[in-house]
Amino acid sequence: MKWLIHIWKTFKISLVLFGLAIIIGFTNSRQNDRYINDVHILIDNQFENYFINQEDVLSLINDRGKDYLLSSDFGSLNLKELENRIESHQFVNDAQAYIDLEGNMSIEVTQNRPIARVIVNNGPDYYIGVEGDILPESEHYTARVVLMHLAKDNWINEGNVKNSQQGLEIFELLKYISQDEFWSAQIAAIRVEKNQEVVLEPQVTKQEIIFGKPEDIEKKFRKLMTFYKQILPYKGWNTYASVNLKFKNQIVCK
Repeated sequence: MKWLIHIWKTFKISLVLFGLAIIIGFTNSRQNDRYINDVHILIDNQFENYFINQEDVLSLINDRGKDYLLSSDFGSLNLKELENRIESHQFVNDAQAYIDLEGNMSIEVTQNRPIARVIVNNGPDYYIGVEGDILPESEHYTARVVLMHLAKDNWINEGNVKNSQQGLEIFELLKYISQDEFWSAQIAAIRVEKNQEVVLEPQVTKQEIIFGKPEDIEKKFRKLMTFYKQILPYKGWNTYASVNLKFKNQIVCK
């Protein structure tokens, strides 16, 4: 008797699973036959960068843009491939695409954020991104970031500035400045000399800030803050033409 009950329970479970498989298959079939109802594109402008717009995103997907998506059924769309196409744009850091139950496609785009603009005398300027990647100029927008003048640029790798030791050191300096609210507002430009020493040009005061090698970054900025807080208020904001931070435990003003 027990074996009959066991067989009956097994049969019922199998029947339920078979029914679910049919329903799921039918639902997926209907989903695949449905067409995109509308397309919504959200571009993250958290840092007020506008290097890419909705038209750019659509053109990356297909030459027909939105018309292509609206004429596509769910089954013909590869969302991962679509995301990869959008992420091929140098100013796109991440792209996420999904379709809701009503058939609306949402595409969320996170932009790359530049932290410096390299001024080039004999060619187009370019940006250095928050991850060290080299970004081209944009026809849509010019970012308000620190300017960088290079005596020579053979140490900059075309793909990422961090790929060389010199580039990594400069990147750490740029990153420090960009992450500090005061210094990102105060430092207008950076000059990198042939010997790889750095000179900072401030926004407000007229002093040339001789930073030296891009090392002991935090200590040197603490010395610079001491100069601003304890020396300039008493000596006058434009008394000195330069302040030298190169020497250990010293601030040399001229």
